[in-house]
Amino acid sequence: MTIRGRGINNSMKDIITNDSILNYINACNPVYQIQDKEFSDFLLKFGSLLSILKNKKINHTMMMTYILENNDYMTSLKIITGIDETSILLYNILTRYPILCKSKIIKNKIEELHGNKKRKRRI
Repeated sequence: MTIRGRGINNSMKDIITNDSILNYINACNPVYQIQDKEFSDFLLKFGSLLSILKNKKINHTMMMTYILENNDYMTSLKIITGIDETSILLYNILTRYPILCKSKIIKNKIEELHGNKKRKRRI
């Protein structure tokens, strides 16, 4: 802050945003911390369940693909986590693992589900 009550410098305006304030408040909130820890535990347990069912190792990308492909997996994950809406559940997973947003496999799977799959050109 500047001296003599001139307010906040431009550099401080960049640092202080609504998102950073909410993130700080949530980080200090014990209820949020417990919910965050429980959600990460649920995702790990669900990944273990998928690993047992598929009889192979599962990474985050494969877990997300199975969730998008199969409605039974989506429903069971909703029940386990206690989140009723699909969009909120997927948002929480994507914020937990942001690398999934860049995955070509996930992008292709979402395009297939929406029917926007681009056709390959024949030469």
